[in-house]
Amino acid sequence: MLLSHHPAEKLHLCYQIRIGRHSLHFCARCLGLFPAMLLTLFLARLGGPWPEWLVWVILLLMPLPALVDWGTTAASGRPERANWVRLTTGIGLGVGLGASLFVNSRALLSTPVKAQFVFLLGSVWVVWLVSYLRRTILRRRVRTVRRRKRMSLEEYVLKDGAD
Repeated sequence: MLLSHHPAEKLHLCYQIRIGRHSLHFCARCLGLFPAMLLTLFLARLGGPWPEWLVWVILLLMPLPALVDWGTTAASGRPERANWVRLTTGIGLGVGLGASLFVNSRALLSTPVKAQFVFLLGSVWVVWLVSYLRRTILRRRVRTVRRRKRMSLEEYVLKDGAD
């Protein structure tokens, strides 16, 4: 569970590696995220400070594909995309988060890092809200259909008397 963080019914979102008789599952997005984050942090440390425009581009644009991928599937309730898509978007997210760690190590809570945080948090909130509204609307539709199919008191009494 630690490597995949998905329950058994969601293991299709993971890559499976067999070692002998054991199977290890690795979340496809995290498999891209963590190595990319660590590699970005390591390479950035070797390279030194970045131009301000590059910081903004990396911090805000690199996580965008992962947010769009996750957000559209979570909010719409549609099936998740293929693992190669999740792996690729995880790499972009990892680069964005690794860059954030690097920028934070140079200037704690700088404006681009705060902007990335607000952007990520706002994205999660919007996806949660849309997802919540979608589920609420579906529940109401189900209740309405059940109400329409329910017998009236008169129909129930007549049916009960016929039995």
